[in-house]
Amino acid sequence: MFVPSIDGYPDQDMAGGAGAEAKCILLLDDDVQFRALLGTVLRARGFRVLDAGSASTATELLLDESPDLLIVDGLLPDLPGVEWIESVRQRDTDTAIVFLSAFWRDLETFQRLTEELGVSLVAYKPIEPMVFAENILELLRPGPKRVDSVRPLPSSLPPDATDTLRARMATLREDYARELPHKLDDLESLIEAAKQRPETTKQAASSAHRLRGTAGAYGFKLVGALAGHVEDLLMEYQASPLRVRRNLWNEVSRALDDARLASRDQESAARLNIAPGAPSTDALSTGTILFVDDDVDARRAASALLRKQLFDVCVASSGPEALHKASSIKLAAAVVDVHLKGESGFDLCRQLRELPGKERLPLVLMSADQSVETRVAATHVGASLFIEKPFREDAFSIAIQQLVDEALARHGRVLILEDDRDFANHAELLLQANDIDTRAIVNPADLPVALDEFRPDLLLLDIDFPNTSGVDICKALRMSLQWQTLPILMITAHIDDDTRIEAFRAGANDFISKPVLEEEFNARVDVQLTHARLLQERAERDPLSGLLLRRPFLEALEQRLSEARRYDRSLALAIIDIDHFKKVNDGFGHTCGDTVISGLGQLLRQRFRNEDLRCRWGGEEFVVVLPGQQPDLLERALGRVLQEFSEMSFDVGNGETFSVTASAGVASSPDDGLSAQALIRRADGRLYQAKNEGRNRIVGPGDNMEEARTGRFGKLNSA
Repeated sequence: MFVPSIDGYPDQDMAGGAGAEAKCILLLDDDVQFRALLGTVLRARGFRVLDAGSASTATELLLDESPDLLIVDGLLPDLPGVEWIESVRQRDTDTAIVFLSAFWRDLETFQRLTEELGVSLVAYKPIEPMVFAENILELLRPGPKRVDSVRPLPSSLPPDATDTLRARMATLREDYARELPHKLDDLESLIEAAKQRPETTKQAASSAHRLRGTAGAYGFKLVGALAGHVEDLLMEYQASPLRVRRNLWNEVSRALDDARLASRDQESAARLNIAPGAPSTDALSTGTILFVDDDVDARRAASALLRKQLFDVCVASSGPEALHKASSIKLAAAVVDVHLKGESGFDLCRQLRELPGKERLPLVLMSADQSVETRVAATHVGASLFIEKPFREDAFSIAIQQLVDEALARHGRVLILEDDRDFANHAELLLQANDIDTRAIVNPADLPVALDEFRPDLLLLDIDFPNTSGVDICKALRMSLQWQTLPILMITAHIDDDTRIEAFRAGANDFISKPVLEEEFNARVDVQLTHARLLQERAERDPLSGLLLRRPFLEALEQRLSEARRYDRSLALAIIDIDHFKKVNDGFGHTCGDTVISGLGQLLRQRFRNEDLRCRWGGEEFVVVLPGQQPDLLERALGRVLQEFSEMSFDVGNGETFSVTASAGVASSPDDGLSAQALIRRADGRLYQAKNEGRNRIVGPGDNMEEARTGRFGKLNSA
């Protein structure tokens, strides 16, 4: 049934063209909530969307309609998606088809889809609905195109329509979040039935498959990953129910329990990217967990728990011992008790981050004291998480995994697909000598799982395999929305021009021949990693302050607000403005002004948690967001930062220095509004109030025109 597009959205969108009938899309997927989400986004683009939950229903629709595009899921209740596409192609060779799958199993299936069945695009769940819709627009755009290199496009929706669409998507996500615990209950019941009656395993696996693909699209990526692990285990059981691996059902239960935990805490699930099952040794090569506590029982319990999860652990009972050990080993994260005997855990955190190479060391602080003052101090030293003592095993495990993921995100990661084990070992040694994390696999069939688990920044890909070609693998990756921009360095013993040209046309970023010269190998890898990192930084960060630019900040803020609304959590936002900044530029020059902006940006980067949002809003204005926190905590934490900022001395030259102050306005959700616009407007009004009352102060929700908080910071002066 046709559903009208969003009110106010022009009919002449590319989905139809001015005065043209809207393009028709048939969406075939057995998960009704996935169809609802994707259908909403596609209809907002002006498409007419038909949907079906089975191959038989879709076939009936094809008899009555002539869709311009088919979107087909790989696993349907009555027929595999590939077989249905094959039946369609027997009578229709022209209609564009997009194939959706929750996993990529083999190159043979991919080649059959794209070469024999003429599928235009293969996409892998979980998809980002907005980005996917933009790629559908590109796919149906008139004129020549390369469907194997579709790239995400900027949103073409008007602002009002975008807001309306996001509101509708938020409502769908809220509905899904409410139903998710029941879906997990249903999955558990099906699993119990499968244990007794193996013939029902297919039904349980189908339930896990739906969760695998749909949960991630709704933002529950960790739930989707764990459901995928359950599906894989059930498929293993279905293949051989009489020879069940001893720990299989225990693994199923653990994955299901973890999925329940993640579904109850979407904020954790949104930040984590945990691979299914226990972490592998390769995944932990980023370093050791430092655990600092003067309580011997706490050290013993934490060590046992971490080692059970296959983490390397280093324990210390005091600050000096911790600093001594930290200076000589590679750390992935540190967990520190706030109240050490005779010393402060906060001071130790500062000292740890002053060690060479540990400036951005992820930190967790523990304390039985849950007061606001303690939490403010934890925020000020840059702790990512605060755990109440005595800690619960589940919360502690999630916290540590989160910190390891943060460490992985900051180190270059290279995945090597090479069937010559000697060469792979040599390449790993060269990379690890440069502090680059590596993983090597020899079988192309293992590539999809390795990509999802390891999340590499670069793929080293051999061009010759016994049963396939690295060129075909490269083409397959370039067809995937998820891995289109992954840098690929092709390796081969062939050095002829035709081979190099073929590699580049397949989408390779660079090419190196065997035997490799070590200096050349390191240089080419470094260039690709640096280029990828710079592209991301330039796209998202202000080069002067090092903080997020406005566009990526607003996108991240919308996500945090959606999570806050869904889980009834608070969120605090502050707008900061440097006082009398025009006087700095006019009196000391724009170079000094840039130095001031850079100085405040550095403080904001260092003095808050990794998950807090910090943005250069424009000019001398900045925005800070603390998800899950009350406004009074943000006011206190920001007060310390602005006091520290006022004590900074900026050099003009010739012995002349000056210092500056800043003012801020604070707002919070939900009290001051539920949208980004409302919070920014309210915080900006309080910033204006702070300026009117003399600057050098913070005005928050508890302050009115007569009771604004007076400043404690330094004044503009020159010496």
